Amino acid sequence: MKNKILQVIALTILTAALISGCGGKKADVPATSEEGILKVGIVDGHDRFAKNEAGAPVGIEADLAKKISEAGGYAIQLSMVESSDVLLSGMLNGEYDLGFGRITDKDQRIGDMTLSIPYGKGSLYVATPKRNYMNCLSSMISGTIGVSTQAEGIKDEVKGIESIVNQPYTDVSQLAGDIANGSVLAGLVTEREAISMISDSVQAQELVDSPKESYVALVPKDSPLINTVNGVINDFRLEQAGVSAE
Repeated sequence: MKNKILQVIALTILTAALISGCGGKKADVPATSEEGILKVGIVDGHDRFAKNEAGAPVGIEADLAKKISEAGGYAIQLSMVESSDVLLSGMLNGEYDLGFGRITDKDQRIGDMTLSIPYGKGSLYVATPKRNYMNCLSSMISGTIGVSTQAEGIKDEVKGIESIVNQPYTDVSQLAGDIANGSVLAGLVTEREAISMISDSVQAQELVDSPKESYVALVPKDSPLINTVNGVINDFRLEQAGVSAE
């Protein structure tokens, strides 16, 4: 009788364990939305990070994307987009499995996407009226400076910014217009934004002692692709530092 009771108890425990195991096991999350294909969105920055050359994306970000596809054994589908807003919208809509665009790790638009380790760093820039060679903010004692959305994340680290009025801008073309007509004294922007703002009436210079932005790649929340992405970026960083990845 005692043996039968023990057998029943053992069977009950085993059944509970099996049920718990079946219910608790999570389904494998696919790394790409379409099996075997890595869909990558890259912002056309017209610079060494990404630009369109003969109809194809080239630059640091395109090279990283290709290495990631090779490391994961995927065919690659590269798409160049005109702005980081378009890229982020595409990421949220599931159009891309991976995104590059000199997005910073403190960008307020990222939401709950998964970020890679940084693959590059850059400085903030000051956009001013033509022939105004301001390259710091500590000398400003009055007036207003426009701050782009992408610079918002690290603006508080800029020396002298606490003593002047900050006006946020989501549109750098509007910021450029307000700088040109004198509505604001200057604009605090990223390097890529600064390049797009330069004109006959607006110039831009690197901010002296600028805090450094960290550029990251993006993947959807909880995507297992992040492990491959970080592995490739880590090798790239070692290579840039002159250290062998092997």
